[in-house]
Amino acid sequence: MTSRKWIKRFVLYLLFFTTGGLFFQGQPVFASFLPGAEIKSESAVNDYAAVYTGEQIAAFEQKMQAMREEYDCNVVAFLINSDERSASAPSAPELVSERYLDLDAHKSTVVLWLNICPQNRTLDVLGYGTAERKINDSDADELAIKLQDYVKRQQSGSPGDFSLYVEMMDTFLSETDAEMRKPFFYLTWQFHLLLGAVAGLIVILVLLRNLGGKMTTNGTTYMDQSNSGLIGRRDIYTHTTYVRTKKSSSSSSGGGRSGGGHSHSHGGGRF
Repeated sequence: MTSRKWIKRFVLYLLFFTTGGLFFQGQPVFASFLPGAEIKSESAVNDYAAVYTGEQIAAFEQKMQAMREEYDCNVVAFLINSDERSASAPSAPELVSERYLDLDAHKSTVVLWLNICPQNRTLDVLGYGTAERKINDSDADELAIKLQDYVKRQQSGSPGDFSLYVEMMDTFLSETDAEMRKPFFYLTWQFHLLLGAVAGLIVILVLLRNLGGKMTTNGTTYMDQSNSGLIGRRDIYTHTTYVRTKKSSSSSSGGGRSGGGHSHSHGGGRF
């Protein structure tokens, strides 16, 4: 084998193993903004921004665990402080959730994603499983806006006082607890189908009840036959009316299907 052929084959092997390694890795290291510390995936606060004390985290996680046991709902929070652009991309919380959380281990999963970097602030709320219906896109967006207000007021005050972040987490947990208490049946498509069927049945019964009515009047009921009569008829064409309806176009943003194939609700974003 000539040296030229050997070099060519070596380059091909090198390219194959390099691209193969990237392929089997599945995704590039998109979570470079997360420290190397182990991520807690079970009803936990992953505080990489050093916002909370150990006692505060323990108190939050106790409430999270209570929800996990009562509703089979895993509640996980990620708090970071990163100026990397990828840390505030709309897909960042979805990718981290898909990679580090076992979304199929529980009936519901609710994720709070907060980047407190003043130049790169992001706050997102995501709902997976039954939480996708209990905290839909609109609910998640309203909750995210409410939580964003704490962050704005916090960063406008003393940078060393994180008391408003404690209130923010308390609000997030209390709102999540209230939403998970909503009866799930009333939010399912089966319930809406049943409700529509009942309404349709009522309408049909009313129509059938009135169908047997007897007509007691006719064209001569209110006419004096001795002095009245039809002497002629004429149709005059006057005009034609056109009704034009503008075709509307709408765009929506929010939940959808993440890269791992899990449908979810999503509210919040950069602010």
